[in-house]
Amino acid sequence: MPPHPEIPDLLEQYMEASGSSECWVTVRELRSYFNLHESVGPAVSGFLHKIHHGPFVSCRYKVARIEKFQDPQPPYRKIAKYLVTERPGQKKQCGKEKSKKIH
Repeated sequence: MPPHPEIPDLLEQYMEASGSSECWVTVRELRSYFNLHESVGPAVSGFLHKIHHGPFVSCRYKVARIEKFQDPQPPYRKIAKYLVTERPGQKKQCGKEKSKKIH
């Protein structure tokens, strides 16, 4: 099990709150939105890279593009922003599948 299995669900909540099927996001924005500790940053970044390089079966979102820029304020870090988009035809929720009734 991954160290932070809640990240796919948090991404879905963030995207639903944005009201858009596509938006740019940084790890810092996600951490701030959910009030997460800095130590969670690498796990969030890792997940976003994972859904950029290939489909994450249970997640309806993908990262279509990653852009890096330098923070204009000290310590002048390189920051990545991720273009998160909804995968076409994807019906599952991130991290969990919707249950179906079988008669």
